[in-house]
Amino acid sequence: MVRVLVVLCALASTASARPAGWALYDRYCLACHGGAGDGKGPGAAFARGRPRDFTRGDFEWRSTPVGQPPTDDDLRTTIRFGAAGAMPGFDAVLTPVDVERLVEVVKDFAPRAFATTPHPISLGPARKPEADRGAYLWGQLGCVKCHGEDGGGGKIADPPYDLRGGVRRPRATDDRDARRSATALSIATGMAGTAMPGYAGQIADGDLWALADHVLSLARPQHEDTAIRTGGVGEWQADEAAVWGAPVTPQGPPPASLAPAEASASERQCARCHAKQAREWQTSLHAQAASLGLQARLSDHAGESCERCHAPAPEVTTEGVTCAGCHLRGWVRRGPPRAGTLLAAPGYPVQELAIYQRADFCMPCHQLPASAAIAGKPPLDTYREWLTGPYMPRGIQCQHCHMSNREHQWLGVHDKETFRQGIELTASAHVKDGAVTVVATLRNIGAGHMLPTTATPAAWLRLELVDAGGRVLASDALRIGRDLDFDGTWHERADTRIPPGEAVTMARAWTTDRAAKARISVEVAPDAYYEKLYAARLATRLPAATRTLYETALARARSSHYLAEQREVLLTR
Repeated sequence: MVRVLVVLCALASTASARPAGWALYDRYCLACHGGAGDGKGPGAAFARGRPRDFTRGDFEWRSTPVGQPPTDDDLRTTIRFGAAGAMPGFDAVLTPVDVERLVEVVKDFAPRAFATTPHPISLGPARKPEADRGAYLWGQLGCVKCHGEDGGGGKIADPPYDLRGGVRRPRATDDRDARRSATALSIATGMAGTAMPGYAGQIADGDLWALADHVLSLARPQHEDTAIRTGGVGEWQADEAAVWGAPVTPQGPPPASLAPAEASASERQCARCHAKQAREWQTSLHAQAASLGLQARLSDHAGESCERCHAPAPEVTTEGVTCAGCHLRGWVRRGPPRAGTLLAAPGYPVQELAIYQRADFCMPCHQLPASAAIAGKPPLDTYREWLTGPYMPRGIQCQHCHMSNREHQWLGVHDKETFRQGIELTASAHVKDGAVTVVATLRNIGAGHMLPTTATPAAWLRLELVDAGGRVLASDALRIGRDLDFDGTWHERADTRIPPGEAVTMARAWTTDRAAKARISVEVAPDAYYEKLYAARLATRLPAATRTLYETALARARSSHYLAEQREVLLTR
């Protein structure tokens, strides 16, 4: 008991020593930049670019010469507006006070660097465009050696970012004048921590502007770089790594200080005190994770690695993803800051960790590394989709949608109402020159990742022409999902998923004079991939017990189908 209290006191002391903006940093920055500020956050491997290591004191986006720290205004600008193609901006969600607090957190990681007083460089007034002169200087000053002729990167060990994708330097607006000023300032200041020197005072101000004109001429139409930079997952702090830093190990003999109910890893015993959470869990997919489908795969000598996520707690593998799988390590219960609904139990070791309220808690089971990529994307890519999407910059974590009031149901694509809340369906139908045209648009308004995110589910946007008696005259459907196939090697047949905030539109035309209206439907098969897999295995010779498992699993998968939305639209003329 004394040892546990000492540990908790030490943790409390560490937390109190952190800057006032730490809670903001934890929500908006830690995923990429890490708890130590070293750029090795749990999501760093999936970020678009290499997150900055604050501890070194080297900052690329400065208005100061190499060797000096950025000004507070430089840091504010970066936090507010981000770096195009690398870091999102948080101007829409952070107040000026929030920004100031985050500036203090960033500076706190490298106090020695910020002990120096910064002196910003002045570029002077903008000069007239001289792209041709800039092209000449590009070669004369040796820029081509690192950046290449076209700005795509030279043949060096650590090439700079691709200038053809546009200028990354943080800025409030993105018109040509803003891009030109940002580019000229980057050339003037150089990039601390890289091979690029600052050219302010080395060449004339007019040449700085001319070089900026040439760099801007290299840009091609901008597109989002969704490639995963490296494999594996990032790093957690020691306390958080104890939760998800490796596969869950056996708890071992329980300490004598624990009561019999506490000395159990079974969900049934957890339910004695956590009745609400247990009731919710019992209806969840986590409770069904060690399903007949998984048992069939294990019986079929496949799926051994699936238990890492489907049954993480070694003592209770038959119970699926249990309380112990997420909360119990070395007989210490770990979880989010408590809401005060339970009495503190003497001798009951509990550790509160912020990771339980961040998206990277979900990452180990909902993100595969780049080494598993099929057509450039792993089969499980949900964490990266969130990290590079519009929800992360708003501070909205997985838990906000899937555990909004700390519910333990984790509702998703298998739940009709949850899926329906994530979509917006609009449709029209009209007749012209004897042809009936139906147009339907399905928008992802509620998912912070692709809809659907994995290759397991599929949705169909179905268009039908119906006569006055309700008989279907013609129909067509668009499959929405990621269609993967395995024939000894993985292949991606199609990827028609809908990114957050975006939409897919389907239009079809038929010639008929009997149609009275159009019917538009959204149908969902949550386990479409497994239906195909189970049916394929059942077409082969199997032991009787394995066959029974597959048959039952297939029936359950097929029974999960539902109609998410349907509407009828009268024809307009």
